[in-house]
Amino acid sequence: MEMTVAKVKWLTISICIFLSPLGNSLLALERQPNILVFLMDDMGYGDVHALNPNGSGFETPHLDNLLEKGVVFTNAHSSASVCAPTRYALLTGNHVYRGRNPGGTWGHFSGSQIVSGQQTLADVLSRAGYSTAFFGKSHLGSTFFKSDGTNANGFHDADLSQRFHDGPIDHGFEYSLTLPAGIQSEPYAFFKNDRLARWDNKQKSWQHFTDDGTARGFFKVTAKKSKKIAYGMDNWSTESVGPLLVHDAFAFIDRHVATRGKEKPFFLYYCSQAGHSPYAPPVSFNVKDPLCTNDLSVREAIPIAGTTVNKRTDMIREGDAALGLFIEKLTSLGLFHNTLIVFTSDNGAAVGPGSSWDQSLYHDAKDNSEYGGNRIEVGVENQGRVHRNAQGVAQDGSPLRGEKGFVYEGGHRVPLVMCWSQEIPGGRKIRDQIIGLHDLFRTLCGLAGVSVPADQANDSYDFSKVLRASGIEAQLVRDSLYIQSNRPWEQNTKKIFNTWAAYGVTVANNSTDVWKAVLEYNTKKIDGRSYAKCVELFHLSDDPSESQDLSGNSVRRAALEVQFQGMASGERTVQEE
Repeated sequence: MEMTVAKVKWLTISICIFLSPLGNSLLALERQPNILVFLMDDMGYGDVHALNPNGSGFETPHLDNLLEKGVVFTNAHSSASVCAPTRYALLTGNHVYRGRNPGGTWGHFSGSQIVSGQQTLADVLSRAGYSTAFFGKSHLGSTFFKSDGTNANGFHDADLSQRFHDGPIDHGFEYSLTLPAGIQSEPYAFFKNDRLARWDNKQKSWQHFTDDGTARGFFKVTAKKSKKIAYGMDNWSTESVGPLLVHDAFAFIDRHVATRGKEKPFFLYYCSQAGHSPYAPPVSFNVKDPLCTNDLSVREAIPIAGTTVNKRTDMIREGDAALGLFIEKLTSLGLFHNTLIVFTSDNGAAVGPGSSWDQSLYHDAKDNSEYGGNRIEVGVENQGRVHRNAQGVAQDGSPLRGEKGFVYEGGHRVPLVMCWSQEIPGGRKIRDQIIGLHDLFRTLCGLAGVSVPADQANDSYDFSKVLRASGIEAQLVRDSLYIQSNRPWEQNTKKIFNTWAAYGVTVANNSTDVWKAVLEYNTKKIDGRSYAKCVELFHLSDDPSESQDLSGNSVRRAALEVQFQGMASGERTVQEE
């Protein structure tokens, strides 16, 4: 076959580009990254050793290593100070009140928080060619059906052989292995592709049920507490949940590589159970034999229980170990350098065994307790060991105020580490940007070169330019941020009000100036205040511990009230590009 001069020239240029460093860079940019979002449960900012070196009572080696290779946002916030609203916001890029119900959590028999017409991050990535998978705690609501196809009222009358509706499979995920309510409440069971499944340890695989009667031979009432019936699988073990999830996630990665190859991208959303009560860390974390949680004699076993301060922190160690296994898996397959890894938590640190505060500065109206100063967790099993300030410390070392559920910083400032060694300059701490987890939607799409429909992710901002830049970014991506709490502020016990944190951020002299208002507002607007009222005001730039209420500053107070009201009444907060 005769080749024209033009074709020869084009081929020569193409070969030269391919062999040059520039060519490698161009090829890399044309290949979309795999995306792994690793979401911890109830892990505090100060539970990361590298972010709390003077207070941490245990090591998080894999997370610290990821932090060194990647980028950490030191002013990152969960979308709410409790888990379910954050999970909705992360997947949809919306504030929680844009869903079916502005509160959380949502039941298994009353529908999903994700309403019709709302697309998830998985929906958008799937259309862009990604394989998508969900592992772990979903907590977004669902609908189960009776045998006749009508809606079930509970597990007692649901057909357990059917797929439930409004789960991950209906919201963009091709594969899922989920815990609808995590490990803290029923059902104590796994659902594979939104169908009840039981782990067969002999076959090392998940088994579905062909009919409801067979399912009920294994899935039944497991306990009665306070007259409440709890359903669960007969071989349920809280200690084995983490190993089973990682085992199945690795199987998904292997299937993806085998069927679609390494050139096609995947999105793996891993929602770890580690960190939440009941605190039941395995003695042995063994991915190859997930139910073997007490044998440390085998080579694959990773010791967990008893290795840190207490059972809560042991579970944080479990999450760190799981992250390390993911990195090892990706590296062994040659996928690490083109995988965008995101590590974060759904809210601030939860109360742990043996935890207390060293000062009585504030009164918590919900629990009628005093707190303040340094949060201290002492060793229960390991006497003499101490973990300080799981809720986190500011840049100056001062402890953050509050913990999970609180409107204050300790309730929702979370670790956020992002690493894509092939594209994102690593070894950086971004201190001058304020970011929410609902921003991950547009940020991940921006990094992957995937467009977001104009009517979706209405409260999500794109931070991809900040991540790609190696220098300090002076231009703010966000000048405001809003976080929902599920607790009343210090002086109010009226549950009809939601409590919100509203941030106002400006740049002066190449540094950010951050103000924060604590607001009362009822997003339902039923029997409650339909306007925002600032009840506390803090200048976080000078007072990161939120110890001085400046709500007497009427100008600042009014500005944040108006700013919040505009957000709450609008269809979107993200600015058009």
